[in-house]
Formats: sequence, C-alpha cells, structure tokens
Amino acid sequence: MLKYLLMLAAAAAGGAADAQVYKCKGPDGKVQFSDTLCKSANASKVVPDRMPVTRQQQYEAQQRVRQMQDEAATLDQQPAAALNAAPEASRSSARQSEPQLTSPTPAANNEAADAERIRICIRDVERQAGSQKLKAEMITACRTAGSVQRVTGTSESAVSDCVKNVERTGAAGKVKARQIAICHGGDVPPEPLPPPRPRPAAITWCDRGGCWDNVGNRYNSGGGGTMFRNDGKACQKIGDMLLCN
Repeated sequence: MLKYLLMLAAAAAGGAADAQVYKCKGPDGKVQFSDTLCKSANASKVVPDRMPVTRQQQYEAQQRVRQMQDEAATLDQQPAAALNAAPEASRSSARQSEPQLTSPTPAANNEAADAERIRICIRDVERQAGSQKLKAEMITACRTAGSVQRVTGTSESAVSDCVKNVERTGAAGKVKARQIAICHGGDVPPEPLPPPRPRPAAITWCDRGGCWDNVGNRYNSGGGGTMFRNDGKACQKIGDMLLCN
C-alpha cells in the first residue's frame, strides 16, 4: 500500500495526469501495485484523477512524497531495531527461566546445626569405655542435644570445655559416658539407685545346729561364723546380728 501511495504521489508531483497504476495479484496470492501491465490476465487497473494538476497541487504532492519517503525510511529501520532488541529480550527471557537459587530458611539452618550437634555428642559418647547397652542409652539421650543447645544458647566452646573436664577425671567409663551426654544437653535419665543394703537380722536364740532371728528365719551353722538361712542365702554372724549378702 505504501508503494502504491508513493506512485500516486509521484505521478501527481510530476504532472502526469494520465499515469496509470495497475493492481495485480502475484503467484503467491499477494496484491502488488505496478506502473506496468500485470503479467497475468487477472488484473484491475487503477485510474488516477484526470483533472488538470495545478502548481499548488504539485507542491503539496511533492511535500507528501517527502513525508511518505521519511515514513518509509522509518519503517525500514524498525526491523533492524527489533533484531537488535531480540538478543536482549532472549537474554532476559533466559534469565527469567533460569532456576533461582534461594537462601536456606532459618528452620533449615536450625535442623542442619542440630544434626551436627547430635553427631558430635554421639561421637564423644562412643569413644568412652562402658557397656554397649549403656552407650546405646546415651546415644538415644544425644537426640535432644541439638535443640537443647540451641534453646539454652550453650556455645560449642562451653560444651567442649565440659567434655574435656569430664575426660580428665578418673571416673569409670560408664560414668564419663553419662556425664559427657549431659554436657551436650542430652536427655539422660537419672541413674538407677543401687538396691538397698539388707538390714541385719537380730538373733533371738540359738541351739546346737543354728539360730533363729527376730522374724522367725532359721539359720543353720556352716562353720567359721557363716550360717545359711532357710532359703539357702549365706549370712555372717556378727555378735548378736546376722548380715546376709
């Protein structure tokens, strides 16, 4: 269409009042304008106005031609500008499609730190002497080490100093394992109390074969101060008392 308008304007500017413009349909079906006859028979002729062209009309046509030429030049530059903008648009689209790396959340950081504290607690417990049963109990207790240290604000240096102080003692391995788990904040159950020592029984009377205590138990003599209670337990006669293991 722009080419057609330019041809009309040029015809008016040149004073060719009888110039002819032909509208043709190309092999691809697109409409084309030409100042020569169409090659195919299927063509329609556009006939310009045959009125005389005045000087004012020629001047206006010339101005219009210049304006249309400027517009055509601008249109020709637009594809180049679009091509220059395409790489930047592609880069922007690529940046948007790239997976965005997000910083770990505070909860994830806490979980990682807690897991590391638990690992150190288990390591310190396992290198102590003691039964496997006791170590298993202390390793279970270490599961709370991470959260306890985080909530109480216990520093790593404080935990390390506590562990070193326990290891310097001459306590038994099982005692050290318990104390070290506590240093890390492990939920260590209280140590079971030893069974109470048996109370000595008071001798009420004796015969040649043995003695009787104040609750009716019979103790048979075994020689050397040892007597055997009627349930088979060995007891020691100390004065008027009988102490059984």
